[in-house]
Amino acid sequence: MSFELSTLFAIGIGYLAILFGIAYVTEKGWIPERIVRHPVVYVLSLGVFASVWSYYAATGNAFRDGFGYLAPFIGISLAFLLSPLVLRPILNLTKTYQLSSLADLLAFRYRSPWAGTLTTLVMLIVVMPLLSLQIQAVANTVGLLAPEATQLSLALTFCLLITLFAIFFGTGKGSGRERHEGLVMTIAFESIVKLVALLLVGGFAVFKGFGSFDAMEQWLQQQPELLRRLKEPAPPGTFQVMMLVFFTAAVATPQMFYMTFHENNHPRALSVASWGLPLYFLLLSLPVLPILWAGLKSGSLSPMEYYPVTLGMDYDNPLFTIIGFLGGLSAASGLIIVITLALSTMCLNHLILPVWQPSARQDIYRWLLWKRRILIAALIWGGFLFYYIPSDSQSIRAVSNIGLIGSLQFLPAIIALLYWPRGNKKGFMAGLAAGTAIWVAFLVLPVATGINFFTLGDLNTREIVALSLVCNVTLFVIVSLLTRSSNEEKISADICSVDNLRRQRRARVTAGSADEFISQLTKPLGERTATREVMQALRDLNMDKQDRRPKSLRLLRGRLEANLSGLLGPAIAHDLIDRFLPYTANSESGASDVAAIESRIEAYRSNLSGMAADLDNLRRYHRQILMDLPLGVCSLGPDDQIIMWNHAMETLTATTPDEAVGLHLSEIGEPWFSLLNRFREGDNAHLHKVTVNVGGNKRYISLHKAVIEQSASPRIRQDGVIILLEDLTDTELLEEELAHSERLASIGRLAAGVAHEIGNPITGIACLAQNIRDETQNDELRTMARQIIEQTDRTSRIVQSLVNFAHSGTHNKADQRHEIVSVAECIDEAITLVSLNKKGKYMHFDVSCEPDARILGDSQQLLQILVNLINNARDASPEESTITVCCERIAASVQISISDQGTGIPDEIRDRVFEPFFTTKEPGEGTGLGLSLVYSLVENLGGHIDIMNASDRQDNPGARVILSFPCYDAQHAKA
Repeated sequence: MSFELSTLFAIGIGYLAILFGIAYVTEKGWIPERIVRHPVVYVLSLGVFASVWSYYAATGNAFRDGFGYLAPFIGISLAFLLSPLVLRPILNLTKTYQLSSLADLLAFRYRSPWAGTLTTLVMLIVVMPLLSLQIQAVANTVGLLAPEATQLSLALTFCLLITLFAIFFGTGKGSGRERHEGLVMTIAFESIVKLVALLLVGGFAVFKGFGSFDAMEQWLQQQPELLRRLKEPAPPGTFQVMMLVFFTAAVATPQMFYMTFHENNHPRALSVASWGLPLYFLLLSLPVLPILWAGLKSGSLSPMEYYPVTLGMDYDNPLFTIIGFLGGLSAASGLIIVITLALSTMCLNHLILPVWQPSARQDIYRWLLWKRRILIAALIWGGFLFYYIPSDSQSIRAVSNIGLIGSLQFLPAIIALLYWPRGNKKGFMAGLAAGTAIWVAFLVLPVATGINFFTLGDLNTREIVALSLVCNVTLFVIVSLLTRSSNEEKISADICSVDNLRRQRRARVTAGSADEFISQLTKPLGERTATREVMQALRDLNMDKQDRRPKSLRLLRGRLEANLSGLLGPAIAHDLIDRFLPYTANSESGASDVAAIESRIEAYRSNLSGMAADLDNLRRYHRQILMDLPLGVCSLGPDDQIIMWNHAMETLTATTPDEAVGLHLSEIGEPWFSLLNRFREGDNAHLHKVTVNVGGNKRYISLHKAVIEQSASPRIRQDGVIILLEDLTDTELLEEELAHSERLASIGRLAAGVAHEIGNPITGIACLAQNIRDETQNDELRTMARQIIEQTDRTSRIVQSLVNFAHSGTHNKADQRHEIVSVAECIDEAITLVSLNKKGKYMHFDVSCEPDARILGDSQQLLQILVNLINNARDASPEESTITVCCERIAASVQISISDQGTGIPDEIRDRVFEPFFTTKEPGEGTGLGLSLVYSLVENLGGHIDIMNASDRQDNPGARVILSFPCYDAQHAKA
């Protein structure tokens, strides 16, 4: 059974067209974002690692090594199962500093362009044979299915299509920093295709090749040699070496680094991958043995590596042959696309840019775009040449396997990057160079050429691998211990190390604003690029362009370096930023960064247990107490760096803890710097009621200071200061209001006494006027006497009302009078008293009151209620407006309403207006006790009070207060 070349060609073109379509619709946004960014898509995209070695070579490995074929599957699974120790810290670094490859990461850690260059060169040796193997697998597969086909033409067509796909969907946006969601969806789809294809072929092997699982087991029992190979243990160390190689390859190889870290798009995606990817590789490994046994049973003449494709042909089933072919095509094409995209960025950043950079007059983004496209094409066609030139195709497979072993040389550097900050660039490069030299000389060259240029006795492959790794580690450690690390290396080591803490650099940036950043970067980048990069960094930090605080400028500088690392590589970006945006010469030494320690503990909290977890809970509890303390807490280190800033300080200063922590005291602005600095430097431990002007308003602050000392030191020195700030503004204003109220009360009592004394002469005047009126016959004198009597009566009523109002509120509930009260008289008297205040606004009063509206109670309390409410209405209303007072009988109650034409009562404060000391008036204009007192008096009279807006107008709706009291007539009738 065989296929026509045109059929296979059409199937391959159709499949690649589907890949183009998936990438296209994803980039257009036609697939919902919740699907594109789902963690499962990310996990499936990591299946790109399952290339030819898992789809083709696994069956041959299973025949030769038995269960040893599982070593690669277990190695990569272990890498993700242990992701909190290795992958998670690297992911944090790559996301923060925009590092897209292992070369970027190592160049960033060791602050050396040579580290990135050496890493890139070694990676080229590692992956070029791997690229060739993918091309060979596709070409050989077509050769097996269509024997008359020319494999060379098929390989050319395949490389051409893959080149077009990688260029269009891998570099479509140009900068190299963006995510390629279309590419990720395509790789995820390919991972599904090869998994489903392998499972279907495995099911076909069981039920078509044997008939059932029981039949397969019976056949296997009849193959003693096969069973012996299956159960025979591999030579000592072989399994462990292969497992370690694939463990390292899961982190170090360009395609896995790129997909694992650069294309990660969800905070919990890596957590899902820690179990999802091992599950994926478990499913991939299950069909391997059934496919191998079914192929052996059929007597297939095809190489064992191609059983997943040729099994359908061996059993005369074209459908499963096509399924196997598509699975192999997806395994090969996905790897080529991702590996060339990742490797092109490595070559651009670490081989081309160090020696050839665009000028400031050029469009940098376009220049980088075309260089990256050229590199992608060069890598793919370089892989084709590596496939085409050698005459022995088997040597390519051997070189690719040996090449993957080369990634193991990066394991010491990766472990040291996270857990050994003492390592430096000299040690790294010495160890990598020695290990790589042994690997190339004794493994790569002999396999590639068939000639042993050097001999190491009878050492086998695993022993040579172990020797290269031991030499790598030994030189790395020795050279690092014997040589000194530069300051920049130490800073990078602190950043990268899991167990160390990064201390913020306290030096100032020479550029003093975002505009100066643009001006300085215009020299190397050009004005357009410099402006774009600075504005992007400002957006990333959510930072205002006018922000000139030293801390903000340091953050902006760091973000710019990270963004440029993604564009030009970390070595070029660091050199550029250091030259054009340097720090000042003088740097400040800092103490331990408590904020950084707490941040690191928070990140590590999920790993704490036992006593460590209990101590962390206690720390969090005490910290929360300090953060929620009603007193402002500001803790300063010995260099005046702010270590703690709680929520009360945020309320006082409008500066959040996130903004304040890490700032120098001088960076927090006035008036707080002057206040805290003067108090810190003074001798007093306490300052009471210091006046501070904040935004044009006075605030009264009491300060308390505690000095933290290192008593264990031979010379006791100050290690820090804690300053507590107590805001006494509300208390001070309340005291002033109460003092003012007490003065008014004294004046009121004095006025009441004066009014009482005035009553005697007024009575005498009234008596004299009555005598004149009664004893004279002169009409003119009698008229004048009546007028005098009328005025003295009016004066007496006013004086009596003033005396009565002064006495109101002095009765407790037990002494409360129960009298028949005319509501109309109380309203008239209240308006008379309010009108006496000539300093208030002139208002019109519209009074409508039923004359027979009466209640049983205390007239003086009702008078006080009405005076307070009418005064409030006058204060809330504009000049010359009308206050409406209405009283009517409704059923068995008397309802009094007072309406104004003010701004109304906002819904959010309507429930608070009766609270003591709550007021909407300006400081000094009210105590907030009026409505609270009214509420109490209304309850004493057995009534009810409600407050609402008088109308639905948006502007000045007015407020309406409604009082309801039991009607006297209704109560009397009931009795």
